[in-house]
Amino acid sequence: MTAMRVGSSSESLASKLLDYLAPRTGRGIPGDVATTTRDYVAAAVQLLAPRARRGVAEPPEIAGAATRWAREGVALETVLASCHDEIRAGLEFVAAHGEGDDVVAGAQLILRVLEMVTVTASAAYVDEHRLVAREHQTAAQTLVSALLGGHAVGELVSQTGIAVAPAYQVVALSIPAHPDERRPGAGAAAARRKLRRVQAALADPLGSRALSLLSAAGGTVLVPADARPARIGAPEMTAEVLAMLSEAAEVPLTAVAATGATARIPELAARTHDLLDGIRAADRVPGLYRVAEPPEPADGEPAQQVRMPVVTSNNDHRIGRSA
Repeated sequence: MTAMRVGSSSESLASKLLDYLAPRTGRGIPGDVATTTRDYVAAAVQLLAPRARRGVAEPPEIAGAATRWAREGVALETVLASCHDEIRAGLEFVAAHGEGDDVVAGAQLILRVLEMVTVTASAAYVDEHRLVAREHQTAAQTLVSALLGGHAVGELVSQTGIAVAPAYQVVALSIPAHPDERRPGAGAAAARRKLRRVQAALADPLGSRALSLLSAAGGTVLVPADARPARIGAPEMTAEVLAMLSEAAEVPLTAVAATGATARIPELAARTHDLLDGIRAADRVPGLYRVAEPPEPADGEPAQQVRMPVVTSNNDHRIGRSA
């Protein structure tokens, strides 16, 4: 797309466009957003029409402003609506005040401005959301590591804002290699893609409070659970959820799940991973295997000594000590 034709009438039209945009205010847009985007559009017009009158500052850093708005929770739709409001006004001005080729040149200029502000603001939002996601993932992984190690997490909770539930379903997860991982030169990239697909698929059925520490080969997932019997519709690793994860990974997954108080996470994690290793070594079918916990003793009754837990799969297969 060519720039605005350098001629006296085009230069005059660009200068008039700057004068028109300068005093405008956004229609129904928050003041800070409307003012900043208005100034940016006006400055972008000046930047892209080099011979227009130099009466405004250099283009404000829209990427920096967009990053700030993203952190403050301002919707990208709001920012783009404000930008497009100014673009629309610019097009209307060009159509009303331009003649002949100047209208075409003015419209081309406005479209270049539209491209600049839309791409810059959108890219800034995407970058900021990626950064926030990475920060949250790092914080969540640190919290999972502390929970698995049996360490105190009070300070981490304060720093990250991630709440810790009184009880968790502890899931040991095995993710076999995807066929693409065996292709020469493509293994590492295919493994990363598979892991990202699994991580993305976890969010919807298990909710934002589920925590995970995963590699391309598997790991541990912690799903918040009630100490009381599970509520109807409460997030939980089920056979159906595991099937969704398998579909995302494009390979059949195997998982062992046990539920208990948060203080028991290290014990439950060690137990479920030991059982998972046994299940894989025995070449059992993929799927979800649950650790059947003994019932709580009635008041006044001594607790029974528990030996190896029984593990059941979707098909009610029972695995004894050989697992």
